[in-house]
Amino acid sequence: MKNNLDRFSGHESFVCRYGWLPKVYSAVKENGTLLRNEESAMNVLGIGRNMVKSLQFWAEATGVLKAADGGGHEPGPVGIKLFEGKEAWDPYLESLESLWLIHWQLCTEGGLAAWNEVFGEGKLIRFERKQLVAALGRRGEGAARPLAASTLEQHSSILIQSYYQEERGSDDTSWSPMQDLGLLRAVKGEDGRTIFNSEPRAPMGLSPRVFAIALIDFLAPEGEGELSADFVRLLKGPYSPGVVFRLDEQQLRVFVEALCAGPLKGALRFVDTADTQSLVLNLKQLDPQYQLRQAEEAYAHA
Repeated sequence: MKNNLDRFSGHESFVCRYGWLPKVYSAVKENGTLLRNEESAMNVLGIGRNMVKSLQFWAEATGVLKAADGGGHEPGPVGIKLFEGKEAWDPYLESLESLWLIHWQLCTEGGLAAWNEVFGEGKLIRFERKQLVAALGRRGEGAARPLAASTLEQHSSILIQSYYQEERGSDDTSWSPMQDLGLLRAVKGEDGRTIFNSEPRAPMGLSPRVFAIALIDFLAPEGEGELSADFVRLLKGPYSPGVVFRLDEQQLRVFVEALCAGPLKGALRFVDTADTQSLVLNLKQLDPQYQLRQAEEAYAHA
């Protein structure tokens, strides 16, 4: 994880809603300083003042936008990958594949405390809301200012609302697309308490190319040339593909073997012997499309 911040606020109590990210990407492409002028942003985006602040927060946290030199915003690495030009993966954010990429970005670069606790470090797998609040309180003990109980409660609720799908009404626009990933489920305990569960399960819609991006993103910051990583670290290490995507050992093995035979053939080797299980990645042999930050650099020089 490269962004090791723990942020507890900024979302203005709104989850990231359907339609927000493609819309703000397009608007900022037209006017890079749009979000600096709240009145203009409200008119262009058709939302209220607090929602504008929330939309900016989520656009930055998901990597759809990033702060530009001199002020304003410009396309971020995820935004470029999903929404930019003829090579755009998913201009209207309709596929589960795209949501897995956004989930990876939120958990590894977003710096959101609740995401770090649950999906980044995997510290909470089965938990009640009060357990999440208490865990966030412990994370916030070193903050410059004491965190209000209401801040911890609200941030906990935002994580749960982002991923837990209750029965929907007729208006789906207020629901977070991340709910479609099925990463958070809820059951009632014998005493009636709600217990949230994020145990590994089959990751519907997680594609080999998104997994490839995540794997390289996880390994590449460590150096250049040829890199190696223990399989267990990929499965259980903090901010690893195994933890962030909630994969069990067999699921991780299937993805790794698929990459070795397909998208990363020649660049990735899986060493599986009686003594060791590890991956060896040759960065020089990589197809640039699987390096998320390369898309950002290519866009900047286009």
